[in-house]
Amino acid sequence: MVKLKSMSFQNKQEQAFTLAEVLITLGIIGVVAALTLPSLINRTKNRELHTAFLKTYSELNQVAQKYYADNEISVTEANIDSHSNLSSQIMTEYYKGATKLTNGGMGTKDEEGNYKAFYSIRTLNGHKYSGGENSQGSNSSFICDNSPFYLTASGAVIIFNDNATGEDQTGPVVCVDVNGQKAPNRYGMDYFLFAFTKDGKVVPMGDTNQTSIGTVAANGSAGNFFKIGSHNCLNNVDDISKNTSCAYYALSNTHPNKTGKDYWNDFLGEVSFR
Repeated sequence: MVKLKSMSFQNKQEQAFTLAEVLITLGIIGVVAALTLPSLINRTKNRELHTAFLKTYSELNQVAQKYYADNEISVTEANIDSHSNLSSQIMTEYYKGATKLTNGGMGTKDEEGNYKAFYSIRTLNGHKYSGGENSQGSNSSFICDNSPFYLTASGAVIIFNDNATGEDQTGPVVCVDVNGQKAPNRYGMDYFLFAFTKDGKVVPMGDTNQTSIGTVAANGSAGNFFKIGSHNCLNNVDDISKNTSCAYYALSNTHPNKTGKDYWNDFLGEVSFR
């Protein structure tokens, strides 16, 4: 009997984990978590931004269609005739509950005479860019800078580039930060460009159906930003003009450069939240 009890006790000892084994197991779990958690967190953030993007796009089209129904002309046609108060009219009459955040589009000037943004907006890869008066440089202009910043009831920040639109042009252009001033505040992540069309709709910048997109702003003053093609939605460059067509790929949820990959998980997954 004594021998049987001794053997039973010995078996229990042999089945137990040692402290070293427990620590090794916990270490492995920690490494796996460290490798997978950032990806999971980013996917969750991107899912939230995708939802906000779709909501913003839907609201823009509702506004465009309502304006067309009320005025019997599109926002684009109204912009050709007179654009002085168009953005104010749209935001006050068609975005119920919207709040005007600034009196101007570009804010105040710094010591060197450059305009400062109302808040910091970066390129897709996280690079800061200048907001100088010169509108011709690749990183020197706020793309939408002709209206105050507005905060919608759904939490998006909207800014218009409401320069007069030519007879054969699409516009005005509207820039939207789909989750307001919250991070990441980057082109192609939460900050996107759209354009009003003559048929009373809003299309994402980069849509190949847009007309004369190269001169969408009056006199082509910011025409270098309004381009079509996957080479204008890149996640590894510091040039904001290479981030301006991302709304098109975000809406279709397709990777700009890789077949079979999507935008919100695969393409943005290649970018770090630094």
